[in-house]
Amino acid sequence: MKTSKVNLIYYSPTGTSKKVLEGIAKGLGIKGVMHIDLTPVEAATKSHSIPAGELAVIATPVYGGRVPVVAAQRFKTVKGNGTPAVLIVVYGNRAIEDALIELRDITTEQGFKAIAAASFVAEHSFSNEATPIAPGRPDAEDLKKAKSFGEQVKAKLEGMTKSIEIKVPGNKPYKERNPSGSRFPETTADTCTLCGACAEVCPTRAITVTDKVETAKEKCTACSACVKACPTGARVWTNEGVKKAATWLHTEYSKRREPEYFL
Repeated sequence: MKTSKVNLIYYSPTGTSKKVLEGIAKGLGIKGVMHIDLTPVEAATKSHSIPAGELAVIATPVYGGRVPVVAAQRFKTVKGNGTPAVLIVVYGNRAIEDALIELRDITTEQGFKAIAAASFVAEHSFSNEATPIAPGRPDAEDLKKAKSFGEQVKAKLEGMTKSIEIKVPGNKPYKERNPSGSRFPETTADTCTLCGACAEVCPTRAITVTDKVETAKEKCTACSACVKACPTGARVWTNEGVKKAATWLHTEYSKRREPEYFL
């Protein structure tokens, strides 16, 4: 199979899933590259249809071993037409658990055929200076491997006469989701400049900036995009559960994990 266009489809609040896809795209060597960024809240009202003769590379972060609820909803705005797809899950160095099989099921329902898949590691959403968890990842070595994976997918595509779907790890029924809505970053008023960067990057519009910063906790997905984007470090995690989780992850999952491919 030959194609002149690849569609990079991603939900990427902190930008790491997008970065991995761009590395894979370099290895694919396809000139026509289309970005379909499902992160902004406006993406929920748009729709896309990907022809069978094109390639889709679809990425999501992993939250508690699952595809994030918001990501699952937004992937349903993109329709395949028997379109070959490469599925990518990006996790914070602990485990992918059922995220990849869930992504496979979501995309299959939307009309895609998974011909390859991979897991990559990125800095965990709860990572900080005191308890770093896969800090700085994906790093140069990860992106080198992303390119190599893209090259392997390219070779597979060139030898394909029809889409042959692959098996991916995971269990069904999927593991239960972690409770949401009870944890969200706080704003340190003394260091906040009311610049609005936090509200701009929030994928659910959970943050409002007026003469102060307010967070609608029921909308917060704990993605930490606002924490990573704040130029003064005013957005911080004070929630005890999150701080304990960060300490546990830092202690138990500090050993470097590498990407895994399913071809």
